Amino acid sequence: MTSLTRSRISTAASSRASIWVPAMTDATLLVTQRAVEQFTESYLASLGAEIEKNGRRWSVKLPDGADTNLELDGSVLEIVDEPSDVDEGTLAIAPESPFVERMLKEAADRTPVGSLSLTDDDVKTRLPPWLTDGSVDVVDRAFTPYYDRRAVCTLFHAGIETVSEYQREKLHAIAIDLNDHEVRPRLAETYLELANDEQRELNDGRGIGEQALADALDAAQTALENELATTVQETRERATRAVEVELDEYRQYARQRRDELADDIDNLTTRIEEVSETIDTATEQEERVEALRKRKDLQIELDDLRAKLDDLITQIESEFPEKRREIRERHALTVRLQPVAATAVSYERGDLELTLRVGETTLSRSYGYAVGTGVMEEATCEQCGEQLTAENPLTIDAHRAVGEDCCKD
Repeated sequence: MTSLTRSRISTAASSRASIWVPAMTDATLLVTQRAVEQFTESYLASLGAEIEKNGRRWSVKLPDGADTNLELDGSVLEIVDEPSDVDEGTLAIAPESPFVERMLKEAADRTPVGSLSLTDDDVKTRLPPWLTDGSVDVVDRAFTPYYDRRAVCTLFHAGIETVSEYQREKLHAIAIDLNDHEVRPRLAETYLELANDEQRELNDGRGIGEQALADALDAAQTALENELATTVQETRERATRAVEVELDEYRQYARQRRDELADDIDNLTTRIEEVSETIDTATEQEERVEALRKRKDLQIELDDLRAKLDDLITQIESEFPEKRREIRERHALTVRLQPVAATAVSYERGDLELTLRVGETTLSRSYGYAVGTGVMEEATCEQCGEQLTAENPLTIDAHRAVGEDCCKD
C-alpha cells in the first residue's frame, strides 16, 4: 500500500504523510458531534481498542503494541458539546477539542491508503432523475460490465477562519476518476454510504502507486478549492468589511485623539505663559527658582505632546500604514485543507439495459453505466433532441423515449 497526504494552510503550504479510512455518512458533513463521535469510534476500532460505553462516557483499553502515540490506555473519553465541558483528566469527544485534533492529525500521519472493489452486487442501481421523476416505470434492469474503472475517494478536513469569525470546520468527500481526473460526486456518496454500513462486507481492491495517488490528491484538492471558492470569497469579503470597520473606528479615535492633544497643547501653552509671567514678576528668589523649574517641566511635557501630535497627524495623512497592516494581518483569511482518509476504488463500467413501461407500452433502452456512479451519459428526447432532466423526464410515446415536457402529446 501507498501512504501519502497533502495539506494546505492559507492555501499555500503542503506536506506528505499517510491516510486512514473512517466511516462517514454523507459526502459533505458539518463536523457535528455525531460525526466526531463516529470518527472517534472508527479510529479507535482500527487501533484494536476495547471501548466500554457508559452513556456519554467511554472507557478505552488499547492492546499491547497499538500503533498510536495517543495516550489512551485506561483513559476516559466523554462526548460533550464544548471541549471545555469535561473534568480534568477526561478527554473530550467534541468538534475542535485538542484530543480530536490530535486524533485527526495522527490518522492522517500514520495509516496507509485503503482499497476496495465495487461490483453490481455491492451497490444498488442508481437511476437518474430523468428516469425516476416522471411517469415511466422501470420494470426490469440488467447490468453488463465490460471493464473496471478506478478512482480515489478522499475525505478532507477543511477549515475556513478569520479572527473575526468562528472557525468553520467541515468534512468533504471528493472522488477522482484516475482515467480522466474528473470529479465523481455520486461515487463519493456511494463510498461513504458503504463505508458506514457495518453489516456489509466490501471486497479489497488493488492498491495504487504513489504518483497516481499524488496526482489524484492534487486533483481532489483543486476540486475542493473550487467547491469552497464561493464560501472562501464570501468569508474574505466579510473579513475585508471587518477591516474597514475597524480602520474607520481607529480613524475616528485618531481624530478625536488629535483634537484632545491640540487642546492639551493649548492648555499647556497657556500655563507656560502664566508661569513665565510669574517669573517676570517674582520678588523672591525662591519663588523665581520654583517657577523656572515648573516652566521647564511644562515645556518638556509640551514638547512631548507636540511630538505625539506630529506623529499622529503624519499617520492620519498617510492613512495609518502600520495600523492598517496590523488590522489586516489579524483579519487574514486562513484556509486549511488536509486529507484524513483515502481509498483506491475499483468500479465496474458497462451497459445498463432497462425495460421501461408507461401504461401498456414497454420499450428497452441501453445506457452507459458505472457502478456507484450511475448513468454516465446525457439522455435526449428521441423526437426533438431536447435533453432529458428532472423537469423534462422520460416517457414513452409511440415506442419512442421522449420528454414529458418537450414532446409528450
